[in-house]
Amino acid sequence: MKKLILIFLISFPILGDEKRDLADLAKRIEKYNESFIKGVMVTSEKDEEVRSVNYYTKEGDFKRTVLKQTEKKEYIEKWGDRRRWFVSKWQGKQPAIYVSASYNGNYELENNLQSKDLKDDYRFYFKNYCEFDGIIDTRYARIKKMRLTYFDAPYTAVNNMMNIKISSNFKKIVSYDIDLKEDDKVINAMQSFKPVKSTTWYGNIFAIQLKVLEVYPGEKDMPLCTSDYYMGYKGWGSYEDVLKQIDELPELKGKRNPY
Repeated sequence: MKKLILIFLISFPILGDEKRDLADLAKRIEKYNESFIKGVMVTSEKDEEVRSVNYYTKEGDFKRTVLKQTEKKEYIEKWGDRRRWFVSKWQGKQPAIYVSASYNGNYELENNLQSKDLKDDYRFYFKNYCEFDGIIDTRYARIKKMRLTYFDAPYTAVNNMMNIKISSNFKKIVSYDIDLKEDDKVINAMQSFKPVKSTTWYGNIFAIQLKVLEVYPGEKDMPLCTSDYYMGYKGWGSYEDVLKQIDELPELKGKRNPY
């Protein structure tokens, strides 16, 4: 995996589509009161709804809520096994997908309670392939080159300090162009990111945009397919350990290969 770092000024302009996506992300963070998105992921292009690994872990809504409903079968069909990002219209589009997380405010920084590089504290992983019943489907296109762009915004709390409120727009900080080898499968995508000094007591939220620049084409007319996007603290366990929490669910075994 090779990478090229592109440093931006904090005032570097954000494109119109990015503004739309980041505004959508901010709304979801505030609506669900969670900086780590555990539901439908924000994407610029998609064939169908895609959900992060976080949604299916023991702390996510699939286990805590969906599997306890009397209409469980209907809900599993609607929301189960949605961990794959299918994009048919990737030609010339540079489709993007977003993850996010929060980090601590000025008190932690001033008292050296937080790493100087968030890469030391967070994991961002995904699989550069799609599999069904444990078998990789090689017909799909995969990512050959991607751009990871980091955005940052301060947040505060409202409603008696119970709810997240993003207090200003996301700003573009740094970007990395990364080439993936054809046999790169599980991608450790978290790159170096220095904490931005917060303008609030609570801290900041950073978002990562993964934009697909080039692909390894699959069979004719087959979409791009990647899967199992995960953003979390390192203290929550390794990517492999997190996946074990959901791979054991029979409701998610090898379903929904739509092509």
